Amino acid sequence: MNLYIVEDSVLIQNRLVRFVEEVPGMHVLGVASDMGSAYQALLGNDADALILDIQLADGNGLQLLKNIKQSKPGIKVVVLTNHATENNRQHALRAGADGFLDKSTDFALLQDYLLRWQ
Repeated sequence: MNLYIVEDSVLIQNRLVRFVEEVPGMHVLGVASDMGSAYQALLGNDADALILDIQLADGNGLQLLKNIKQSKPGIKVVVLTNHATENNRQHALRAGADGFLDKSTDFALLQDYLLRWQ
């Protein structure tokens, strides 16, 4: 399964790439830190899944989520954020997220989503 990562922290980007590449059958197609480059990259690649942060350098990842789901409705998206409020969770699910995880407490659960989606 091909996956794309949208995360503004380089430290978390690197951690996610290592984490995802350890899951059998998963391949990271690329990484972006902002909405603009992420949207263009996602439209031009064959990503099956997306790990998405909410707080990005140039805007809110939930807007990117809405745009991507309109363009690529079959893509699986898990929101992984430090801003895991109930309000953000509800907005993410309404925008089409297939999962919503708190970076500080749910990071290990990410593997469950990835394995389930394969």
